[in-house]
Amino acid sequence: MSQFEWLRDPLTYLIGPTSSDDFFRDYFEQKPLLMLRDDPDRFSELLSLDRIDELIAGVELPVGALDMARTEPGIRREDYTFSNGIVDRGAVVDQYHKGATIILPHLHTQDAVLADFCRALENVFCTHLQTNIYLTPPNNQGFNIHYDDHDVFVVQVSGKKDWRFYNTPIQNPFRGEAFQPDIHKAGDPVQSFTMNAGDCIYVPRGLMHDASTAGDEPSLHITVGLIVKTWADLMLEAVSEVALRVPEFRRSLPPGFARDDFNKVEAQAFFKDLVTKFGGNANFEESFELFVENFIRSRSPNTRGGVTGAQHAIAPGDRYRLRLNTPYRLRSDDEEALLIAPGGEIPVDVKAVKGLEKALSGAPFGIDVFAGLDAAEAETMLKKIIAFGLVEKIES
Repeated sequence: MSQFEWLRDPLTYLIGPTSSDDFFRDYFEQKPLLMLRDDPDRFSELLSLDRIDELIAGVELPVGALDMARTEPGIRREDYTFSNGIVDRGAVVDQYHKGATIILPHLHTQDAVLADFCRALENVFCTHLQTNIYLTPPNNQGFNIHYDDHDVFVVQVSGKKDWRFYNTPIQNPFRGEAFQPDIHKAGDPVQSFTMNAGDCIYVPRGLMHDASTAGDEPSLHITVGLIVKTWADLMLEAVSEVALRVPEFRRSLPPGFARDDFNKVEAQAFFKDLVTKFGGNANFEESFELFVENFIRSRSPNTRGGVTGAQHAIAPGDRYRLRLNTPYRLRSDDEEALLIAPGGEIPVDVKAVKGLEKALSGAPFGIDVFAGLDAAEAETMLKKIIAFGLVEKIES
């Protein structure tokens, strides 16, 4: 599968031949999905052992850019960092030779290919994604049994890893509802399997698991985490919005409510009344649209080509199109307009709205789409949406 193909269909890249409809109906937030296939080069475009070696050897690694883990014996941060917290690259390699796993958190913020992949998958799930890279030497294990508080796709790039699934003590735990080994007992594995290069698994949050390197080669895998917004998050926002309009929600709890002799009868009746008022005043559209716009604003803009293309004048025959996997919202009234895009907001002239609607529709367009603006205004508008990564030039 070429990069162009997985940019258009990243979920199939991960779980194919399972369809996205089957995945969302039967697996998502319900049970694991194993895609164990004979396709060792499937994910070779995303990352490689050589790329990891280059990063460690040639890039300054600030605090938090690299972690290490090992089950036995354990490893401390001071074992591979200087006293100021900066990563000691020599110590990293030495500890790796001693069996420690190298972890590169959020590598998609530094690697262009991983960034493109995350943007594409974010467009499917409409949620924040994070990548953690794990390189474990042969015959070693980075982590003991645990569960994650977010759903993950595990992408095996090279090497092999033996996996074990256990039970699910908490169904869909909240973000931050951490695994507690003293409370959450794993018992015997309910499923065991080996991941080879080119395999992918989906692990819903709350499912306990562990893994260890198999064979004589190091294991390199990418964990893609889905940092979702829940219905509880949306309901909390809706309550906040209602509280701005309904004064009763802003009243303090009754004086003395924490005393042993406090009578809760009136408080309970008041609470039930608030629940009724919430049902009558909650505005789904208002809260939902806020979540949509906040998601778009928080995306990382793809401005690739913006600097090199700035030296070229815009010609009447040049054609452009909406950049793939770029979300946006265009809000306007008779007096003002706002283009909400990855990275923030762009105030625009209301005269440009019709042109922007056509330009951002996905169909190819030229500068003449901004017929409602004069020549200078049209060029400024086009350059602005190019600069913010919303559109790209179609190369002839």
